[in-house]
Amino acid sequence: MPPEPYMILRCPEASVYIYALPKDENASAIFPQIEYNSLGKPCLPAGQGFVNWSNSREECVLAYSKECEVGIDLEFYKNRNFEAISKRFFAPGEVTSEAEIFYPLWTKKEAYYKCLGGEFFGVLKNNSYPNAKIWNLQGPYMEKHELALCVKC
Repeated sequence: MPPEPYMILRCPEASVYIYALPKDENASAIFPQIEYNSLGKPCLPAGQGFVNWSNSREECVLAYSKECEVGIDLEFYKNRNFEAISKRFFAPGEVTSEAEIFYPLWTKKEAYYKCLGGEFFGVLKNNSYPNAKIWNLQGPYMEKHELALCVKC
């Protein structure tokens, strides 16, 4: 039986269940029937819904929806050269040297990519998120982090 979800997000089209998994568990603890499509994207058998997860610093969050594709990304803050990374991967107007700007953008972009697929670097360079809904959320962790969820119905 799956653990209680950390959060349930309800939108008109779907409900999305978000699980914060203990360090020693992974996605297969909740959904042992997870498979991977030809692009490496995790999927459940037909009719069982959609699943995606993210790991950072040995923590794992998992998103599940019966109705819609999902993508989720978790990143804990650490010192990086944010300006160099954002110049390489973000749209020109998104370049930043500040972690508080970088991490919300990065997690949204990665959650979008994980939900919709596409060419990874093309997704990163884009500053819009068509055909999906995307949110920055707060996870259950004491340590500073960003969590983003993307849903496509």
